[in-house]
Amino acid sequence: MTIEAEFDKLDLNHDGHLEWSDYETLIDRYRQTAGVSENDRRIRELQAFYQMHWMELLRHADVEGDRLSKDQFVGATRLATTDTSRINVAQVGGHVIFDLVDADGDGEISKDELSRYLQGVWQIDESDAKYGFDALDTDKDGTISRAEFVNGIQEVLTPNR
Repeated sequence: MTIEAEFDKLDLNHDGHLEWSDYETLIDRYRQTAGVSENDRRIRELQAFYQMHWMELLRHADVEGDRLSKDQFVGATRLATTDTSRINVAQVGGHVIFDLVDADGDGEISKDELSRYLQGVWQIDESDAKYGFDALDTDKDGTISRAEFVNGIQEVLTPNR
């Protein structure tokens, strides 16, 4: 998924702007898809990560308010993922999300786990989920390791890579 497509998926009311409430909805989708409570450690970690990420986006977009247009979001995301002086978005986010997607906790993501995550959280259809799995399973062993997952997120978020 591209950064632009991520914006489109996050902009639930289609008003052309993202606000923190859009991320709260995203976090709730993760929670519902994982079938865990709001107090689950992994959800609390995800919320903490997204709060830091949101603040980094606002800082890099250099906006006065708490809303981002698509262009601001894309530019700020690119800056936030290359400026690792405060938080390495791909690394931290990749690990936090991996822990939720790996539902059985075996240290690998199966096709079913990734498909459930992509469909439940991002509303991506099954055929695109299969493509996503194939792209992330770089060693073609039928599972996605933590390193493959984090590296895949880094590739999507880092321009000209």
